[in-house]
Formats: sequence, structure tokens, C-alpha cells
Amino acid sequence: MTSPPDDSGIPALAQPKLKLAQVLAWRKPPMRRWTSGIRAAVAMGLPVMAGWYLGNMPTGMLVSLGGFVAVYGNDRPYLNRAIHLTILAFSFAAAISLGVAAGGSIGLAIPAITLIAALSAFLCVVFKVAPPGAYLLALTCAAGTALGAEHLSWWHVGLLVLSGGLFAVIVQASGAIFNSRRPEINSVKAAGAAVVAFITANAASSDATRHQAASALHEAWTVLVGQQPVRPRPDGRLSRMRAELRELHMIFAEAINATAAGKAISEQCVARARLIASQTLNATDVTNPSHVPLGRVSAWQSLREGARPGSMPFEIGLRVALAAALSGVFGWLLNLEHAYWITASAVLMLYQGLDKTMMFQRAIQRTGGTLVGTLLAGAILCLNPQGLWFAATVMALQFTIEILIMRNYGVAVIFITAAALAIATGGRTVDDITAIISVRAMDTAIGCLIGVCVFLALAWRISSQTIKHELLRAIAATDTVARVLGSGDASSAAARAARRDLQHRTIQLLQTFEGAAGGTDGSRRHAEPYWPAVVATQRLAYRLLAVAWEMEALSSDAERIALVETRFGKDGAAQIHDGLAATVRSLNWGTELPQYATVPAFVQTEMELLRRSIVIAPPAPLPV
Repeated sequence: MTSPPDDSGIPALAQPKLKLAQVLAWRKPPMRRWTSGIRAAVAMGLPVMAGWYLGNMPTGMLVSLGGFVAVYGNDRPYLNRAIHLTILAFSFAAAISLGVAAGGSIGLAIPAITLIAALSAFLCVVFKVAPPGAYLLALTCAAGTALGAEHLSWWHVGLLVLSGGLFAVIVQASGAIFNSRRPEINSVKAAGAAVVAFITANAASSDATRHQAASALHEAWTVLVGQQPVRPRPDGRLSRMRAELRELHMIFAEAINATAAGKAISEQCVARARLIASQTLNATDVTNPSHVPLGRVSAWQSLREGARPGSMPFEIGLRVALAAALSGVFGWLLNLEHAYWITASAVLMLYQGLDKTMMFQRAIQRTGGTLVGTLLAGAILCLNPQGLWFAATVMALQFTIEILIMRNYGVAVIFITAAALAIATGGRTVDDITAIISVRAMDTAIGCLIGVCVFLALAWRISSQTIKHELLRAIAATDTVARVLGSGDASSAAARAARRDLQHRTIQLLQTFEGAAGGTDGSRRHAEPYWPAVVATQRLAYRLLAVAWEMEALSSDAERIALVETRFGKDGAAQIHDGLAATVRSLNWGTELPQYATVPAFVQTEMELLRRSIVIAPPAPLPV
């Protein structure tokens, strides 16, 4: 490839290194955790208390498995959260029912666990189900295959877990009583903080902070619109937050334009962004329906994109499927009791799509935390709490997990291990405590090793060809937005869809590149040449999106026409199209660097960076 000029401003691709400091780092969570910790503790502990009170502790333990639902959806609006968690409650019930039904035969158990693990991993990535995502679903199904509930049918077990899940939904939705808009407020604050970070960033980190700000704004719109089932009152609280978020977009667009022109953004805009980030601003604006945001990618489009080989959801599902199958076979061959612990650890390594460095860090934290956690579990099993004391122990452990999980995963694993072993024993007296905790530690180490091996074996599949596909799709979306803006349109349904798709493609491009660069050393070497082109494409996309927001803010057709003439001139959109078409030809056929005739001045720098960043590769025509 031809490297970009030294003064291009494109940062060098960082070389990830595993450091002990990262493993031990103590992080500040993005939101308050104690309230979610209380809700999770209540959802897990009350069913156990009810089982003790009714004299049927095993049934109470089964119901408490549905309480896992309470650890999901903490950042979602409450009504959307209730719907989201209800779906998960039924999913948990289906997973354990399938596990129980298949538990009598190893020939059925391994395929059942593999199916649930792979399908849940794929769907959780496609629909952005936050951690613990597919992990707990796979664990629940695997535990069902080893469940000692011969006196209960599969559907009976499923109904018990479903009842616990629905109870957890009620517990999670209870936060609306105290502040019904807290998730929305948090999302606007996070977006404001990201925009402020971009405005105040130095040149070396501007690309990273620009992407983080764009992602935070996109996530905030998802919370304020995509996860809201009804249109709000024009003068309501939600409408005011939408107005604030729209203002953040305008500030973000002004910052991009100012950066491109080498100017400083006004102090007034910086102050407004800080006010929105701190939520000390009481917006009085109303929301014009035409100002409602760009929308979101449909579920069907997300599924189609995710099912494409090379996409992150497809690759994560494939990795999880192979790891789950290998773990099941391995546990069966070694005749290990409760071998589902191996499967759970293997899935844990892979379900988030972490890069190699982060996965090794997670493996160290999981194994080290488990070893320490077995000591805590041994102490709990020695004390052998019963009845209400056992329920209180489960609640205390679950609360502690929720408090620590975002701060340091390794420390949280200590309590995760203790809670898992306590729940697995169900309050029963354990004769050989040393044996059970040593087997759990060994299962965890084996599962982590299988997960790492599967990752290293399949990481090559996200290749330079996959990056090229996403690069071409992002360029095509950029061309569409340029042509729409060149016509003076930024607010029609078609224009908003084009802007939404460009934002989506830009985020997907970086995620795909990170997936390839974060794999094996070989896949990283193949991905690295595309880094300048990825950054240049992002810059061009955000430049056009900034103009779109600038155009949308104008109140009259005359002002929009004047802006189009200033930015695009007479044939600016066609010039951008011709330049991008030349870029696509060079990417597809690898014959020569593209040559641009003339392009509008406002994107001249970005277009030149893209031209000089093109990777010259052997001919391989790819569809846009």
C-alpha cells in the first residue's frame, strides 16, 4: 500500500500488550451499581427464602435460577427493560427445559448445549444484549443437563425458572418508582461527557474520541427513541432530553467542522456541552417531530448482516459453538461430574468477541479469581448456612458481584465462584469440600484453555477480505449521503435513512477492523495495512454527517440552498461520487492509486487521505 503522508494526522495503530496493571486495574463504573446490586440480590434471594418457608428448598433454588434475569438491562429505559427482560425470562426457561429434556443422554446433551450456546451468543451480539449476554443462558442450559430433578418434568422445571424470571422483571422495573427517567438521563450525560472529551482532546487522540463521541450519541438516541414505545409529549421530560441530545449533535458537528478548518470551537458551545453532561441544564425546548433522530437499523437487517460469514455475530457464534461442543466432549471423555462448568468457562472466554489481549486478560482473571473464590466457597460450605442464613448468603454474594463486576472482573470472579458453588450445593451439607472446590478450579482452567485455543484457531476468519467488504460498504454509504446532501436534503425519510446507514457502517467498519487486528499475529499483519483507509473513511463520513446536522439546523430553504452552494458548489456531489468510484476500482482491482480530478474544498483533505491510504492488493472484485 501507499502510506499516508507523515503529517496526515492518522495515528499509528497501537500494539496491544498484556500488562499485570490491566489485570489488577480498578475502574470507575459508568453508572451507579448499588441499586442494581440490591435488585439482583432480591431477585435471587427471595425465591430461596420462599422455598425455605414452604419447606421445599430445591424448588426455591430452581425458581432463583430465573433471578439471573435481574442482572441484565440495567441501562435500558424501564418499560423497554421490562419487555427485554420478559423475553430473557422465557429464554432462560426454554434453555433449562431443553437442558433437562436432553440430560438423560450424552448424545442429546452436547448438541443441546452447543445449540443454546451458539444461538444465544449470535442473537445477543446481533441485538446488543449487554453482558453477561449468552454466558448465563449457556450455563443455565448446561446446568439443566446435570440437574438432579428426576421427580420434575422438563416443562415443570421450565415453569419454575420462568416464574423466577418474571419475578426478576418486576424487581428490575421497580426502579421506575423512584426515578422513571434515570436511564435516559444517564445516556444523555454519557453522550455529553463523550462530546466534551472530543472537544477537549489533543490531536493525537482526536480520532478515537471522535468515534467514542459518535457512538455515545448513537447509543443515547437508541435509549431516547429506539427503546421508547410511544411518542412523548412535546413539552414532556423525554422531549426536553431529546432536545438536549439534538443540541449535543449540533455541538459535535460544529467541533468537527472547526477541527477540519483548523479553528477552535466557541467557548459557549463547550460550556453548553458541559452543562448537558452534568445535567445541571433544565432544557425548556420542545421537540419538533421532524427533529426526531435518524432511527435505527431494523431487526431483519441486523439479522441479515449478522448471519454473513466474517461478521462478528457469525464468528462469535461459530467460536462459541465449537468451544461448547469440545467442552462437552472433553468432559464426557474424562467422565467429569458436572462438566458443564468447563462449558461455561469456555463460553465465557468467547461470547463477547474480545480481542486476543483482552481474552488472555479475562482468562487470567477468571482462573485466578476462581482459585481464590474456591477458598471463600470452602469457608461458606464449612459454615453450611441453612434456611434464611443461606438465602442471606446468596443475596450478599450477588450484591457484591454487581458492585464489583464493572470495577475489576477478577475480584468479582471470587464472589461469582463462591455464589455458583453455594447455589450448586443448594444449602446441602457437603461431605468432601476439598474435592468439590478443587474440581471446580480444574474445570475452570480447562474451560478457559479450550476457549483460548478455539479463539486462536478461528481468529484468522476475520481477514483482510472482510475488512475490504466493510470498507466498500462504508464508502457506498458515504457516496449516498453526499448525493443526498448535494441535493439540499437532510431531513426527509430517505435522507435520515442514508445518514443512519452511514453512521452504522462507520461503526461496523471499525468493529470489523478491531476484530481482525485483535486476533492472531497473522491476522493482525493482514489487517494493519487497512488502518489508514479505515481512519480516512471515518473522517470523511463524520465530515459529511456534520454537514447534515448543520443543514438540518437551518430554518429556511434559502439558507439550505446557500449552504449547499458553499459546501458543494455546482457539481460537488458528482465530484465526490467520481472520486469514491475511483477508490472502489482501486480497492477491487488493485491496479493503481485512484486519481481525483476535483472535489469540494470541505472534504478535500479527507478525500486525499483516503486516496493515499488505499491498499493495493491482487485483483479480487467484491460487491459493494
